This record gives sequence, structure tokens and C-alpha cells, in this order.
Amino acid sequence: MEKKSISFVFLLFLFALVWLAGCGPAAGPSGDAEAKTDNPDSPEGTTEQKPLHYEAAYLPSTTYGGYEFRIMTPQNGSFDHLISLEADVEEETGETLPDAIYKRNRIVEERYGIVFKGLVVASYDACFDQFKKAARSASDDFDLCMLLPRYAWSQAVEGALVTVKDLPHLDITQPWYVKSINSEMTIAGKMFFAYSDECLNLLENTSCVLFNKQMTADLGLGNMYSLVKEGKWTIDVFFSYARLAAADLDGDGKMTENDRYGILSSASEFVPAFWSSAGVRTVEKDANDLHVFAGQNQKYYDILDKVCENLYGGDKIYFDAAYDKVKGNVRDSAIPFSESLGLFYSHCLRAVPGLRAMETDFGILPFPKYDDAQEIYYSRAGRGWINSVPVSASDLSRTSTIMEALAVESKNYVIPAYFEVALRTKFLRDDDSEEMLNIIEKNRFVDLGDTIYATPISDRITNSIIGDKNTNFVSLIEKNLNEIENILKKSNEAALALEY
Repeated sequence: MEKKSISFVFLLFLFALVWLAGCGPAAGPSGDAEAKTDNPDSPEGTTEQKPLHYEAAYLPSTTYGGYEFRIMTPQNGSFDHLISLEADVEEETGETLPDAIYKRNRIVEERYGIVFKGLVVASYDACFDQFKKAARSASDDFDLCMLLPRYAWSQAVEGALVTVKDLPHLDITQPWYVKSINSEMTIAGKMFFAYSDECLNLLENTSCVLFNKQMTADLGLGNMYSLVKEGKWTIDVFFSYARLAAADLDGDGKMTENDRYGILSSASEFVPAFWSSAGVRTVEKDANDLHVFAGQNQKYYDILDKVCENLYGGDKIYFDAAYDKVKGNVRDSAIPFSESLGLFYSHCLRAVPGLRAMETDFGILPFPKYDDAQEIYYSRAGRGWINSVPVSASDLSRTSTIMEALAVESKNYVIPAYFEVALRTKFLRDDDSEEMLNIIEKNRFVDLGDTIYATPISDRITNSIIGDKNTNFVSLIEKNLNEIENILKKSNEAALALEY
């Protein structure tokens, strides 16, 4: 009798285990479950967690009979953005990122009965011209066009760009949208466009600092990652280390392309990153979500003062790819960095793959904080190209379906390939870099004065400080204040006048 009771209890226990296993994990925000599976390579008794697989169950199941879905992009060879400006990849190559884009596109093509076609033009200006032409002539020349954010914004306030509200199958609350950036890209309560994970270029254009690991050891600078983790990686530390690294290697008494610098960069990737990393915006939004100039404040001035003092208050520690001569390429500071002629390389994530052949180990850091009282390491972003829809587009249901499908499958395949595989294991050289990348990606920060209003604000200040070596930025802002405020006023008025 006792044996039968024990067997019965045991059977109940087994039944409970089977029932619990059948229930499975809780569904995610889009109906997905976080799957776990036994891994034969894991230690006994452990499980390995699989990444979430996302689905947009709300998308229509319509197919489009072989429709040629046309995406206009600038010629990729003009930029250092690698593959992210290409609309399609025609075959698998064994390269992680291109193969992920290939897989994503084939999935979307098969699901919806379309064929992707890239329409490549010579430059980003040519993309802009073609977009304006199509919108104004009501010609159905393409479905999507890749535009710089300032160009997309100008078309939006003119009523030539289809806004998020009029793209019926976009759901910007989903996890494949970059909410920290999109929440700032509004005016008068209107969102003209939204960045999703399909826009790999947004991730590529997020600021970072690369450092030469051998040089930090030779100079006795200690563990750079520990500085970040302890909250001590600041602008002052950045410049003090840069001064220690600068050296006249050939002894000619001049700092030239043959010497070693503390910092290698280019103007547009350098100066604006300082105020973004300090959480400062030159354009803010008022209570009515209208844009106002905020560049006349003491913290902003203090940041620019630090930059000018360190660049021009002593020995030359900074080498600029746009204004200083670089071996073989006037735009690429990666060359001297790969030759160990610089301690820090201030750029964006897109610079990392170009250093795959660098012999000396390097690491990656977020941009430094303003001071150690600042809690978050902000990373400048927001200049990524955005796929834009002209008002001449013939079928917004179809266009938005394909846009959303591309975003979902980018979340599933392309972002993991770029961020998890290509960056973390193929190009970067240590485990700590993964934590740094998490910090960089998590805390992306956008200043509208550095994106859609970059020409009158950010670019003007940057070119004056670096190009003209003009440290009187207060006078420069005052001189151009009326023009800046008029531009913002026109943008606000245009947005208010648009039906939405």
C-alpha cells in the first residue's frame, strides 16, 4: 500500500512537470515568447537563453504579385558607411552583415510577393533633388528615398513627405523603433518620420571614442574601462590623457602628419559630440512642442570653452581629418590611428569595421561625460539617414507594410549581426567592449540643433572653432541669433499650418 502511494505521488509530480512545460514562457510585447533551450555545450544543469524573435502580427497578409519595390539611395562608394546605404544584397557572401541583410530582404520578398530594387544616384544631394521632383510633379518614381534628416525635415514642413500618421501599418510603440530619438523628432505634436532598426545607419552614426591599448599601457594610463565603470571618464580626463600622448616623433619642432597626436578626428564628428555627451541641446521644445533656440546658456559656453582651451591653449594635440593633411585621404583619420599615431580616435561606430586590419589592439569607449557628477554617458546620435515616403507614393498601405516588415526583420537579423556579431566579436578586441557598446547604444542622445538644424547652428559653430580657429563662439552665436530664430520660427509656423 505504501509503495502504491509513493508511485501515485510520483506520477502526479511527473504530470505537473509536463503540464508546466506545456505552458511555456510568457509572451512578449508583440506576442513573442522568450525561448530557452538546452545547449549540449553548456555546463550540466544550465540552459542557454535564445534571443527573442519578433513578429508584427497586425500586418496584413496581402501579397503584391511580384511588385517591384523601389528604394532610392546615394552611391555607397562616396561614404564610409559601408553597406548600410545599400537597398539590397543580391547574394550571400559569407560576410555576417551582408548575409543578414540578404536574409531579411528575401524573407520580406517571399512573404509579400515583391522584389526589391535599388535605385542608386550619385550623391545625397541627388537623392534630395529626386525626392523633391517626384513630390512636386506627383510622379510615382520610387517607393522610398533615403534622405539626410535635415532634408527629410525640410520636405516634411513643406508638406511633401508622408508623415507617420498617414502610414497606416507603422506602430512606433514597438521595440524595433528607437524611442529615445523619435520622441525628440516632433514639432507641434506632429511626428514626421520615425527611426526603426531598419535604419542601421542611425546606429552607425552614434558617437564613440576608440583608444590604442598599447599606447595607454606605455603611457601608464591605467584601465580605461575602469574609468568608465567608476564614472570618472570625463572631458577633463580625456584632454589630460591626450596631452600626455602627443609627441613630435621626428623631432623637427613641428606637429605634422608624421607625428603622434592625442586625438584624431574630423570637425563634424568631434565638437558637437561634447555638448551632446553632456546632455546639452542647442534647440529645445517649449510647452507646445515648438522649437526654441537654447544655445545661449552657461553650460554650453563652458563646454565650448573647454574644447577651445585644450585645442589652442598649448601644444597641438588634435589632428583633424577635414583640415589637416592626412596620408592619401584628406577625410580619414582612421589611417594615422591604424598606424598608432594617435591615442584617441573620436568618431562613430561606423569607423570600427574599417580598422579590422589594425595590428595594435584597440578598445571602444563612450564619449566622456561633462564631469563626474553627471550620471549618464550620453552618446550623440540622430544623423542617420531615414527612408522617406514622398506624397506622390501610390499605395501607402503597401509601402507602410513593407517598411514595418523591414523594421521587424532588421530587429531579428540585421541588428544582431551588426551589433552582436560584427562589432562585438569580429572587430573589437576584448570582452569589456561589449559593456561599453551597451552603454553607447542604450543612451543615444539627439540635439535638433545638430541634426535638422545643423547647417545654421552645429555646423556653423564647429567650422568656426576648428576651421577658422575662432574661439569667440559667444560673438558668433549673437551675430547669427536673428537668423537662427527666424529659421525656427518658420519651421514652427509651417508645422502648425499643416493638417495632421
